[in-house]
Amino acid sequence: MLDNDTTAWVIRQPNVEGITQSKAIRSGGRYRLCTHCRLQDDRGLTAMVVSDEIRTAQRALGHRLAQMRKAAGHTQHEFARLVRYGRSSVANTETGHQRPDRTFWTRCDEVLQTGGVLAEEYDEVTALIRQHHRSSAIQGVRTTSLSRLDADAVASSSAVAAGTVLWEGEGSIEARRLALRSSTDDVRLAYLEEEVRHAIADNERLTPAILLARIKPLRVYVDQLMAGSQHPPQRARLYTAAAYLSGLLGALTLDLGAFRVAQAYAAEAFDLADAAQQSDVQAWARATQSLIAYYVGNYHDALAYAQDGLRRAGTSPHRIRLAINGQARALARLGDQRGVDRAVDDAFTMLSDYPSSPPVSESLTLGPYCHARTAANAATAYLVLGRTAGVTNHLTTAITAFDAAGLAGPQALSRLDLATAHLQRPNPDPDQAAGLAVEALTLTAEQRFESVHQRAQQFLTASQSYTRRPQLRHVAELLADRTQIAAAAPSDLPSLP
Repeated sequence: MLDNDTTAWVIRQPNVEGITQSKAIRSGGRYRLCTHCRLQDDRGLTAMVVSDEIRTAQRALGHRLAQMRKAAGHTQHEFARLVRYGRSSVANTETGHQRPDRTFWTRCDEVLQTGGVLAEEYDEVTALIRQHHRSSAIQGVRTTSLSRLDADAVASSSAVAAGTVLWEGEGSIEARRLALRSSTDDVRLAYLEEEVRHAIADNERLTPAILLARIKPLRVYVDQLMAGSQHPPQRARLYTAAAYLSGLLGALTLDLGAFRVAQAYAAEAFDLADAAQQSDVQAWARATQSLIAYYVGNYHDALAYAQDGLRRAGTSPHRIRLAINGQARALARLGDQRGVDRAVDDAFTMLSDYPSSPPVSESLTLGPYCHARTAANAATAYLVLGRTAGVTNHLTTAITAFDAAGLAGPQALSRLDLATAHLQRPNPDPDQAAGLAVEALTLTAEQRFESVHQRAQQFLTASQSYTRRPQLRHVAELLADRTQIAAAAPSDLPSLP
């Protein structure tokens, strides 16, 4: 029953219904009701955590967002894409059923050009919630467990009368629960993972500069998520996606000739993979570090990264890329012919374990290397050693697949290797070699690939005996023109954190 005084006291009893107040605080054998929430009863009393005032404020903020979105002419689907959240998140937020973090409201302000109004109102709601939690925590040391009132109150009456508190208040417990909650939901992680996969798939299909511009905001998004709190499984997923993103940034900056930046991104990729404690991701990152070290000219480092990646890979499909793109090519540069043979044989043996691999895999594939890339890398290693036997067959296979896929970078690299093979065979054909080199440089005229640039220079070095031939002079002129254009182009690289 209720007393008639204005502070509203509740005598200990198991069933109290319809009271629009908050927590019951023990005082002199009774329960005083606060003014935050509504008490309901099942077998006792259960205090709701969020007050009506807070719920009203959240619904008002969501309603204001809906009004502004509609006034700007955006559907929920369109608006969700612009703020990079799911449509359901937008819909639930507008109805007050979901409370996203401040990043969401900042993006809404940017898209709707509100001048920060929504973020300010979000801050006001957050301050109201914090005030409520502080009040609950202060009062919680005197709060009883109301859900077991019929049993617990009797059992502890003597202890309470003596001034002993046997349990914490639910406000204190709820405050701890809120502190443990993740600020990154699965929807955001799934979005990040999908965007990274798409970016890796678009590598070599888009120019490095265009793809860099596209993923720079994604890199900022990763930093924002990193600044939040996640449960261990979510943190591992975040680190994994961030590792792939940093590795891709390393490969793109390598293509643009920014070697030190590329090495820094690749090192960051491995550190993130290591923090995620994912050996498969560590192997992928080592393969990317090996790739960059190779084109920087650090062949011992390229080999060391590849070998460490193989140790970490286990049965991972990354073993193929590590063996052929990492080990075989680095060993060729170091003059180890037997080592090259072993690495090439190992790569093709492992490739047979994946009969359903795609015709052409991505260069930074998250799965197994394809037959075309394996053959092309084997040919590159053999040519470095001056061996042309079987190289033409490897390159013919690779060029056919790369032409069908329309990948300009691999098309050019394979043609340049085939051009070099025509110069190194017993009966050299410099004119056919020059024609292939011109094709390669024409295919990549609109794109910058450091790998193509280096391979073209290596071809010209191999053709020194034929420099008077007009077609070979044309190749040298094309390469010189590309070098001048690249040197004059402004750099637009994402800065490291």
